[in-house]
Amino acid sequence: MVALKSVEAARAVSADGIGLSAPGPRKGYGHGGSQRRFESIEARGSRLRLADTHPALVEGRTIMPARVFEPHQVPRLLISGVNSRKIGRVVTKGRWRGFPIFTLTLEERATCPRTCTEWATCYGANMPFARRIAHGPELERVLWKELAEKQAAHPRGFVVRLHILGDFYSTDYIELWENALDAFPALNVFGYTARQHGTAEGDAIAAVVQRLPDRFCIRFSGVADPEGGSVVIERGEDTAHIVCPAQTGGTDCCATCGLCWQSRRTIAFWRH
Repeated sequence: MVALKSVEAARAVSADGIGLSAPGPRKGYGHGGSQRRFESIEARGSRLRLADTHPALVEGRTIMPARVFEPHQVPRLLISGVNSRKIGRVVTKGRWRGFPIFTLTLEERATCPRTCTEWATCYGANMPFARRIAHGPELERVLWKELAEKQAAHPRGFVVRLHILGDFYSTDYIELWENALDAFPALNVFGYTARQHGTAEGDAIAAVVQRLPDRFCIRFSGVADPEGGSVVIERGEDTAHIVCPAQTGGTDCCATCGLCWQSRRTIAFWRH
């Protein structure tokens, strides 16, 4: 990662030309108003680092297996962003303005590559109430049905944030999202992936991003290139990248920001 000489210089690139201010760090990130149910989006507790011998790392699964559900065990897979501390209910700016946001949460590690830079420090350890959906054919079948329902309910447009936890677990699953974007013209997607270029999954994701850059806005985690990536930094660390405005206090949440789908600039997130 390229470092700037001062915190002030780092803040100078935070606005990225889309009207976002970049004030200094403040705890709580704002109240969110009607965009979300929670007063603060500050993560609860410090990031937990698991020992290399921890069963969750060895077996490649969450540390909270009781919070993993089969698709038929839950009322819905796609959850309104109002239920997330960071996401928000409806986009308020940019080309997706007015579109409701929904989220999908899978099981961390079980769907992620072991090369993920946050394999031992996944923030899922601080999410004991998150409802993780088990991946596989049933997920894909139910997901397609729900996307069709969202298309009918929101023909002007809707957004899915992938993945609050988890990742693209196969090329077939990536193909499902590509097919869904073709089948459901109201669908738009944003999120992050630890699948990297040069792997089958990473290259498949990159191909969809290249074909549908305005609707499939997926960033590659741990990639510090000037564009298309996302990196994790320590709070207050100097960076050449844009720091997430929802963390600096520049905006309340993803819904009031739009940076992740409006800009290709790599974004830095404070470790939480």
